[in-house]
Amino acid sequence: MFNREFVVKMPSKVWVSDITYIQTKEGFVYLTTIMDLYDRKIIGWSLSDKMSKEKTTLGAWKMAVKTDILMKV
Repeated sequence: MFNREFVVKMPSKVWVSDITYIQTKEGFVYLTTIMDLYDRKIIGWSLSDKMSKEKTTLGAWKMAVKTDILMKV
C-alpha cells in the first residue's frame, strides 16, 4: 500500500502500532504504542502485565481515538 514511502500529508490518515515486552523484577509488561505517521507523535499507548487485546491493543487504540478528537477541537 505504501511501497515504503511513509510520507503522510495530513494528520490522522495513517496510524501505526507496535507491541513490545519489557522485563521487570516482577515479570514482563507489555507496552503498546500507536503513532500518527504525519508528525511521528505517539497518540495512544497502553502498559499491561497481561498480553490480551483488551489490555494492550484496545486500550492504546481508545487513547489514540480520544487524542485525535481532542487535537481536532
